[in-house]
Amino acid sequence: MDQDGVYKLAIVGGGPAGVGVLVRAARLGYLPQLLSPAASKGVVLIHGGPVDNLGCGNLGEYIINSNTFAKSLVSSVLEEKPDLDPPESIHGTFLEELTQHAAAKRLMDAGNASIGLPELGKFLAALGSLARLEMLKYGATSTCLVNTMAVSVARVGEHCEITIKSVGGGDERVILADRVLLATGGHQAMPPELSNYRSKAFLSDYVLRESGRSELSAVLAKAKEKKVCIVGGSHSAFSVAWVLLHKMQKENAFGPKDITMLHRGPIRCYYATKKEAEADGVVVEKTDKCGSVNTFTGLREDAKALYHAITAGREPRVRLFQLKKQPCAVQTHAYEAATAIVWCCGYGTNTIPVTANGAELPLRRNGNGGALELDLKGHLMLSTGESIPWLLGIGVGFSLRAAFDEMRSETRADGVTVYHRRGATLVLAAIFGTQIYGTDCTTFEQMVEKCERRRKEERAPIQAAFSSNKESSKGPASTTREPSIVKRLSSAKLTDEPSYPPASTPTRIRLKPPEKALASQTKPRQLSLRVKPASKECEDAAPSIVRSLVATRQDDGKAMRRRTSLDDHALHLKIEPRSATSQAIGAQSCGKPKAVAGGAKDAIQRIRLERCSRVNGRPNQEDGVTAIPVVEL
Repeated sequence: MDQDGVYKLAIVGGGPAGVGVLVRAARLGYLPQLLSPAASKGVVLIHGGPVDNLGCGNLGEYIINSNTFAKSLVSSVLEEKPDLDPPESIHGTFLEELTQHAAAKRLMDAGNASIGLPELGKFLAALGSLARLEMLKYGATSTCLVNTMAVSVARVGEHCEITIKSVGGGDERVILADRVLLATGGHQAMPPELSNYRSKAFLSDYVLRESGRSELSAVLAKAKEKKVCIVGGSHSAFSVAWVLLHKMQKENAFGPKDITMLHRGPIRCYYATKKEAEADGVVVEKTDKCGSVNTFTGLREDAKALYHAITAGREPRVRLFQLKKQPCAVQTHAYEAATAIVWCCGYGTNTIPVTANGAELPLRRNGNGGALELDLKGHLMLSTGESIPWLLGIGVGFSLRAAFDEMRSETRADGVTVYHRRGATLVLAAIFGTQIYGTDCTTFEQMVEKCERRRKEERAPIQAAFSSNKESSKGPASTTREPSIVKRLSSAKLTDEPSYPPASTPTRIRLKPPEKALASQTKPRQLSLRVKPASKECEDAAPSIVRSLVATRQDDGKAMRRRTSLDDHALHLKIEPRSATSQAIGAQSCGKPKAVAGGAKDAIQRIRLERCSRVNGRPNQEDGVTAIPVVEL
């Protein structure tokens, strides 16, 4: 037994989740207290792999792209957030050096785009290397053990005994810690239902790596019919389909319906807003606190794009079947006809024996052989639902439920950014208490709500100023209206509509004699509106966005609309463009004509000039605009 002292925390696992605790502590300013506490030893990090993959684990081995923007991944580690409570900063920490690393710069340059997981793995490996060097500075109180595996965890009295040994062999030894954080990752297991098809069955975790892709490619190359059955509807299932379509050799090209996907539950996609989801035809009943849909379980990026292509008929090589009952004829036929079957359903937890006072603890799992469940504070639970205060979990293989579960269909929160932020914060709160959440907060959820509320309050003045400027920009167009007109239009709604040049084909107009057109018009009110001269050519005008004014008249309830095109003029005047006479001078309209066939432009222009002569005695040219009466419709 190690007699050097008791560590405050033992982290079992040196992947993204385990190292994420050190990242979060550095950003919040708690790393010195964590690595060198006053009354005990600090942290022992036990990593079963070599020093090269400390911080990234197996993540860099996958040949697919990330399902999160590169900018989001790097910002969770390196972004300065001084306005939050508690504030987050990398100034003066080991993270500051990471900003100059080539891998970090590549992620920053990628911005709002996904990035290959091998590239992300390089960034996380650089992060792990710097974290290890930082721990070496506190060698008297903290240590990082590589190529070392944890054999078991036993709670004896007030401390935990962690039995460890070298991966290459050797004697076991025991170290003591107040708390243990399991970040051991997860694994896939072949299900019993594929026991009769083991010779052609693959696990998605294997296929998504280069070695597995190569083996599957070799199997398909030897087969006459290249049929693949993918079991599952999660992100990993669509990632396998993406690899088959984009990462295989040309000789393994697939034809229509060669890839069959079998899934049980409905397939969901992530949407940042409810409006975005509804635009995709998704019926949204609930959203999370941030307004997002399917935040943790929805498909993103390449997987989402592939799903949309399949459902829209743009990807005929893949077909989807939702199986409500199992086994069924569709499932059996797909298994029998397939050259290869890829199992893409879930990860179990890489566990080690955990005992307390000599008895093994029955830990609560998510389903049969599934991930170990955590409470909302990150603690593992007994099968009875009771939390274990000295045993925490984080990362793949540990089911941390989404705190804001309004969707009532989310299972767990996963992802590197989740491990570095929420998961790591829960671990630090177990050590340092609720002060880790900042002022006036006792939970992570309260901290998030507080920071979100503060951001909204800071944005409010900017939004108010923007709205004020937007309203003031509308003023000049209506300053010349009479009060009675303005009152009737007080409930008007401004909408943006695209305005395009008229079609090149002649506009067909239902004609009326000029005298009937005059009889149907009311006497115009003498209200001036500034418009561009009618003589200005506008054939080459580009499409633009114009404001349409829509209101309801108080007298007859008909809609009122400001006409802005020649078609509107012609329909309003109801005259034959080539037979316009002086009798039609009293018919009033507003707006500027556009070039159409039939000489209508010249007719409208002639009407305006004659009208201006009658009303004002002469055309009023001021600053390149003409004052004309506005007709009451």
